Amino acid sequence: MKGIFRNILLTIFIAGLAGCVSTRNIPLDKVALESSTPESIVNTHREMPDFMAMTAGKAAFGLIGAMAMISSGNSIVEENGVKDPSEYIIASLEKEISEKYDLAELDSRGHMINTRNPSEIASAYPESDLIIDVETTGWGFTHFSTDWNNYRVLYSAKLRLIDTKKETILAEGYCSRVPDKDDSAPSYEDLLADKAARLKSELHEAANYCIEEFRHIVLI
Repeated sequence: MKGIFRNILLTIFIAGLAGCVSTRNIPLDKVALESSTPESIVNTHREMPDFMAMTAGKAAFGLIGAMAMISSGNSIVEENGVKDPSEYIIASLEKEISEKYDLAELDSRGHMINTRNPSEIASAYPESDLIIDVETTGWGFTHFSTDWNNYRVLYSAKLRLIDTKKETILAEGYCSRVPDKDDSAPSYEDLLADKAARLKSELHEAANYCIEEFRHIVLI
């Protein structure tokens, strides 16, 4: 019975990372962008989301186990200095957009937002013409359903480019990385060794994957 519940929880975890947020991709409306004659761009700042560290042992304890996974995951992130990949994604894409459209990159002054409403986001950064918002919608690691000794790192993010003056979305995209099992899959110990170096490497790879997805599917 515990094995069945564990597999159900694993399925829900992966499905949540891969599809709990709208997966629609809306390519950049270049006509609308050019007609608004933007001169500046700024990036958003969001609080770091909970990180789920799913292990076979914790998965057997239902809701209590899920809470323990989040608590353990957040501790791993804090103790090892693991950064939210959205910071790297947003910095890379903001630079590309600013260079392509000759925009000034403004300092967001660390202003935090916790909304997905375009109007509210626009009102939070009134000094800029464009806002690039990248939000990590899910991140964590889990063992494979048929292999409880090896793990994969999962990551998902959402991007939006917002016209501040019109309070409208010019582009929107969603990215999810769920690696398949292969011989290089790390053990729990491998993942967290050397201040979680492998975990950081996997998250960096996921960030680069999402940058390519956003660049070629949304910001074309």
